[in-house]
Amino acid sequence: MTQDIVFTFYTYSNAGVQAEERWKPTGIPDIFFDSYEQAQRAVKEMRADILADPDMEWPVMNIEKVVTVPISPASILALLNDGLGTFVQQYEVVESIGPPQ
Repeated sequence: MTQDIVFTFYTYSNAGVQAEERWKPTGIPDIFFDSYEQAQRAVKEMRADILADPDMEWPVMNIEKVVTVPISPASILALLNDGLGTFVQQYEVVESIGPPQ
């Protein structure tokens, strides 16, 4: 297996989640995208859907850039056995999307 390959993906999360809690398993799957633009479009579509319901409130959502650990048999096993947090080498918030102005 080729090793030392890392990938960059984009995802989103509720901005109200503390950084130390971000990669703990919650039972709610994360959705990942190949590009920042795809993630941004998905969040804006979700915001439009939620705001279309007058009983719903939009929480601030973060778009995040995620870089994986190098791919290896050990990192894949850690991902499968211990969860997504073991597979994230670094992440950063690249945009926060609040209610429309």
